[in-house]
Amino acid sequence: MKKKELLNLINKYLEGECSPDEGLILEKYLESFSKENAEWNEMELGNEGRVEEMLYSGIIQKIKYQDKNVFLRIVTSQYFLKIAALIAFLLILAAGILYTSGIFIEKSSLIVWNEKSTVPGEKLILRLADNSEITLNAGSKFRYPARFNGRVREVYLEGEAFFEVAHDSSKPFIVHCKNISTTVLGTKFNISAYSNEKVITISLVEGKVNISESKPTGIKKLAILQPKDQLLYSAIKNTYQIKKFDMAEIIGWRDNLLEFKDEPLKNVFIRLERAYGVKFELTPKSFENNLITASFQKASLLTISEVIKKLTGLSYNTIKENDQIKEIIFSQK
Repeated sequence: MKKKELLNLINKYLEGECSPDEGLILEKYLESFSKENAEWNEMELGNEGRVEEMLYSGIIQKIKYQDKNVFLRIVTSQYFLKIAALIAFLLILAAGILYTSGIFIEKSSLIVWNEKSTVPGEKLILRLADNSEITLNAGSKFRYPARFNGRVREVYLEGEAFFEVAHDSSKPFIVHCKNISTTVLGTKFNISAYSNEKVITISLVEGKVNISESKPTGIKKLAILQPKDQLLYSAIKNTYQIKKFDMAEIIGWRDNLLEFKDEPLKNVFIRLERAYGVKFELTPKSFENNLITASFQKASLLTISEVIKKLTGLSYNTIKENDQIKEIIFSQK
């Protein structure tokens, strides 16, 4: 099979346009490289790692949220057997058979995918099997394997997290957020990719990261970030820009520091809701775009409310349940 034929077949599969016969051809072709010890010809088939990332990322995007209450367990041996197993799995799903158990077996040891989530007002620190440390911000979800097998260390984020990745030059660490992938060997960076926000923000503190975008036609490399670079990717326009960032403003949340610099009031309220687990309301809506500059270090809700009152000229009322503040409503005097 030539490179063009292979890529066309892969693209048809990822677009859901692959017939069962074509899926079987692709499965058998990829499987042959591990079963028959065949040599991958890059001149004919293209870069092996690129094909691997294209296939695996596309497949995982299709199945990772099939059932959020069930951990996905995939058994793999070598890479191409893993792909063959997943392709077969998806063809069965396309035929209308649903595996609610979340388990698919191939020929090697079981990989268990764990999922951790945080609610508003909660943060969580995780240490992965490779000694990487992940600080998960409020209102976020993180999926990761109990052990890292294979050539890469892949995890999935919805929300915000700070990553301190253990260096391993033989196994790149890849963070998937929607259709954006961040690849590193060992470094420190912050990603904000909440499902209800239109922009994915990747901020590099230390080291170097590669940012790529998954498209129907394949993987597109976007940028390589250096320390203090921040990439802002528009999920609507599929465009991005790179700029410098303020460290305290972006990663201060880890130390309960909330820093706002000319931030629209509606965005300030979103971040406060996540940090404190309390609903912030604003009437009238005409104040939503008022710009706020303020810094709160482990501040109480009363202190925050008084500062916003002074900055905006608004008044506020609190709603409590069982002596706990549940909602703060700002309005004109």
